[in-house]
Amino acid sequence: MDIDEFFKRPTPLFILILLIVILIAKLLRLETTDYLITIMFFIGIAMALNIIMGFAGYVSFGHTVFLGISGYVFALLVYYNRDFANLMNMYSGIPIFFIALLAGGVSALVAFLVGIPVLKLKGAFFAIATIGLDFAALYIIKAFIPILNPEFFGAQIILPAYALAYKDNVFVAMYITFALIIIANYLIRRSRFGMGLLAISEDEDAAEALGVPTTKYKLISFALSAFFTGMLGAVFGLNSGGVDENLFNLAHTIDMIVMIVIGGIGTVMGPLVGSIIYFILYDTLLVTYPEFNLVILGFIVAVIVLFAPRGVVGILRGKQFMGKKLRDIIE
Repeated sequence: MDIDEFFKRPTPLFILILLIVILIAKLLRLETTDYLITIMFFIGIAMALNIIMGFAGYVSFGHTVFLGISGYVFALLVYYNRDFANLMNMYSGIPIFFIALLAGGVSALVAFLVGIPVLKLKGAFFAIATIGLDFAALYIIKAFIPILNPEFFGAQIILPAYALAYKDNVFVAMYITFALIIIANYLIRRSRFGMGLLAISEDEDAAEALGVPTTKYKLISFALSAFFTGMLGAVFGLNSGGVDENLFNLAHTIDMIVMIVIGGIGTVMGPLVGSIIYFILYDTLLVTYPEFNLVILGFIVAVIVLFAPRGVVGILRGKQFMGKKLRDIIE
């Protein structure tokens, strides 16, 4: 695909505009650094889950386990390794990104090993198995971390001053991670691998009969999804000054799933749009109605799911513009 065709498509343009807007907001201080890091985290976790859920059709209810695993790996690396800790505030925070790559790699390895037996399950059985994985990992962490260091009471690791990073450096690491995840989603969706995942989502048996290596593709997508989710958990944990068992909270997974459903399953644009809508609603309601925000948010999400089951982008893909079907150009 040449550069002209690339920029005729809404999805890459939207990605480019989104990345530029976040960068401008940071440079002009239109929003706080914490706010921008949080919105990138929200969008990022939806895009990470999209690789296995949106493309392959496997709903993982325990995906937050990878936030927790990599969050703890990152925290332990910078807590016990002064070289890593010293690097974090050098070179505009880019070393944070590379340390997060290591932490994400651990989650990818766990996902690959666990995925070998778990991905043989389908539907509700796969979802239940992933929830079990989350609880199993949480109990291991709660048992192991305090033994490793008695100061980690309740499996909470509060990073000391030498292991903290400047907010601007954390922003740079999150921005690079965020951009990588979005671009990876687009490239996967446009690739033969992505077409294979969509075929699995439509009819796995038929896809295998047609020559799609379903087992291989599912394992790769699950590992990639875990890898990116883990990177986000690592950087976000650093931004919070430490990690605790809340990283394993299933609420994070619910957020991921809802954002994808709101925007539209099986697309790149869907989770992007859905996560922005969800974050704006969540943030606005949390400030305006702190006691009832979850009830109101739940009602709004229920209405969207009932009346727009294909999501916002799903509705647009069925429309025409200037004689062309939007589904032919939106990705």
